[in-house]
Amino acid sequence: MTMLNIHVLGEHPAVVLAGEELRRCLTQMAEVDAQVIREEQMGGEAGIWLGTPDALGDAVSLPDVPDPVWDDAFCVRSIGEALVIGGTNARSVLMGAYEYLRELGAEWIFPGADGERLPEIEEVPLSGFDLERRPPNRHRGVCIEGAPSLEHVLDMVEWMPKVGYNAYFLQFQVAGYFWRLWYEHRLNPEWDETRELTEEECEELDRRVILEVKRRGLLLHQVGHGWTAAALDLPTDGWVVYEGEIADEERELMAEVDGKRELWGGIPINTELCYANPEARRRLLDAISDWADEHREVDALHFWLSDAPNNHCECAGCSEHSPADWYALLTNELSPRLAEMAPDMKIVLLAYHDLLWPPETVEIDRGHDNLISMFAPISRCYAHSLASPECDSGEELVRPARNEMAMPRHNRQLVDLWEIWGWGDRDNSFCFDYHFMWPWMGDLLSIDLSSLMPRDMEDYAALGLGGLMNCGSQRIFYPTGWPYWLTARLLCGEQPGEEDREQYFRLTYGDDAPTAMDFLDGIPEVTGAPRHGADWWQQVAPGQAHRLRDYLDSSAAQIDQCADAADDPHERAWRLLQHYRDLLGLFVTVQERREEGDAEKAIAAVEEVEDFVRGTEAETARALESFTLLKYLGRLKDRWAGEDGS
Repeated sequence: MTMLNIHVLGEHPAVVLAGEELRRCLTQMAEVDAQVIREEQMGGEAGIWLGTPDALGDAVSLPDVPDPVWDDAFCVRSIGEALVIGGTNARSVLMGAYEYLRELGAEWIFPGADGERLPEIEEVPLSGFDLERRPPNRHRGVCIEGAPSLEHVLDMVEWMPKVGYNAYFLQFQVAGYFWRLWYEHRLNPEWDETRELTEEECEELDRRVILEVKRRGLLLHQVGHGWTAAALDLPTDGWVVYEGEIADEERELMAEVDGKRELWGGIPINTELCYANPEARRRLLDAISDWADEHREVDALHFWLSDAPNNHCECAGCSEHSPADWYALLTNELSPRLAEMAPDMKIVLLAYHDLLWPPETVEIDRGHDNLISMFAPISRCYAHSLASPECDSGEELVRPARNEMAMPRHNRQLVDLWEIWGWGDRDNSFCFDYHFMWPWMGDLLSIDLSSLMPRDMEDYAALGLGGLMNCGSQRIFYPTGWPYWLTARLLCGEQPGEEDREQYFRLTYGDDAPTAMDFLDGIPEVTGAPRHGADWWQQVAPGQAHRLRDYLDSSAAQIDQCADAADDPHERAWRLLQHYRDLLGLFVTVQERREEGDAEKAIAAVEEVEDFVRGTEAETARALESFTLLKYLGRLKDRWAGEDGS
């Protein structure tokens, strides 16, 4: 058995992990006895050497980057009898280790141990390598959403550097809202492992995630919405109705809308403040500063206002400035305060809802070099790419009166608003987009995410956006993980083509992968997707639902045959594909009943879908975000019941 020494330079956990991962994977892939040796400086011995520039010295050169804390670059280079994997920062070394393994045929097609593919190789090659990688997008992140368990999130965090993501975002001061959605499982009474979480338990779950984020050297983003609630001493962790008493002194700090100062819809994080009130501004900025002071591990602190439109204060003082001007004034106070207190911490600003319209009179002071701008086109159309000229309402943009903002539904108008903001700094701006939040429900029906993502990436770059924060579930690998994997590689500057797709499907489905590809490719041909503004699951042209049913029926036997013949590690993927086929069949019935004009039968058909999703959740939980789907179905039933007048 061949001996292999893996030399780890430095103490950073991500570099140490890189060595451990190389040892773990290579000993499975080849007949090799690998050991990790901790070193203080670069030597001349044979083996693999891992480190950042301060440890590697002049041994290798790395691509220049503007900021080695935020910018990733690495090399995999043969020098004599040694292979050197160097990175501009510790996480880049870890990414370089995974890229070396990928060069040997390894791949990670979705999160979790069963998503890992390690081929057998005859020997571990150390010579002939001269690779450099520098992703063109500084910002390549994943944001917690949906209903995840700790295992789901940790699997995601572990997967991220394997495919090129470099940042994780825990929303709110404590992400308890999302944790509770999973552990309480309120939308699936058939789930028998439920429990309520205390605030302390939610904080511990956050700590577990942060520990693994930092272990990999990933950039940590936190908070976002909730600051306005914190200023009022009210709950900050989610869209929950507050039913307690509100003191008069707190009520005076709330925005006055239609002559009333009250919680917006009863939800603290959706409530704006009276920004003309100096006490409201002081309490808001103090809440942010105090939290930042206690959480120095945060790399990017998101400073957002409330999560609702048309709720800004209408008092005489507040009316002197637009919402975005007040936002700019607050930012101009916060930026120097945090620059002095936490000089390594960035502040992320949000262009969203009313703040899609930029300031009119107040200029944001960017002189402290700690501001990042984030564009969140939440109302966009996913039938077209973000900057598609075809997605245009034809209406001119006119700045709305206070609290009369109508969210643009066409991408051209949203892009125009971003361009009016004029940020245009790729290093310090990115898109906060929602492909894996809602649009995944129509994947290959209303939307083909794998064809949309490359076009969106091109549009981000053209708009001066330096990457993407995926606002979506940790469990969107349904029916395959191809779109999520593809997104990661696109953000890293690769342009995966048909050969890469075929390889991904082979790793997922095995020798019968062409059958799976043909089946999935045929769905949009039948449905004629995409269509702007359509309901997710009513994508076949009216009167043509039978075409999709016929297609599903004609494919059933072959898919079942492949699933029955599949072995590890491919059987799981085939069972998910069967599930996807059956789910689409149920939605065909929904559309047929809906087109018959009988709301009662249509609602009953939706309930059959709900029963199917709930009853199979144990089989699909790691790949399918059942909570979001069930929530959507519940709203669909309510809407149709309202139309029926019942």
